[in-house]
Amino acid sequence: TVAYAIVNEHGGRIRLESRPGSGASFFVELPVSGARLPPTPQPRPRQSTGTPVTPQHAAVLVVDDEAALAAAVCAALQDAGYSVEQASDGEQALMRVQARAFDLVICDLKMPRVDGKTFYGMLVAAKPQMAEKVIFVTGDVAGTDAEKFLEESRCRWLAKPFRLADLVRAAREALATN
Repeated sequence: TVAYAIVNEHGGRIRLESRPGSGASFFVELPVSGARLPPTPQPRPRQSTGTPVTPQHAAVLVVDDEAALAAAVCAALQDAGYSVEQASDGEQALMRVQARAFDLVICDLKMPRVDGKTFYGMLVAAKPQMAEKVIFVTGDVAGTDAEKFLEESRCRWLAKPFRLADLVRAAREALATN
């Protein structure tokens, strides 16, 4: 998902060709330009806890200060069968996480009051088991402090703008590995 987001952000595409008995080939196609692409963050190795959380049993918290985007993300996740709550910044998100258990948090990095990075630090300090249950969304990655944070935290993330189908797929994958 991370690799797809980066390739897609730069106008490229990834495809897979597989034939029984002859393995699989992955093709990454990028437009020719003089720009240097940022390194792809590697997700933290995850261990399955057994039964994956199915949508009808998964509680997701969406944290984003962009009301229209948050509403669209919430609607897409609800359509996929998830129970969804929303917070407009990290401060509200912390209150929600303290009041209820969530299976997954989808969080913007750049927000007023308490930003995503600060929220993540406070979340992990209070509930370490949530460290691997966060997907960040951000429009500000390449060559920034955000890029360094995402690499160090090894959290999953999607670059804005993203397709809602990609976000739902990322949520499904994150829940399947938790």
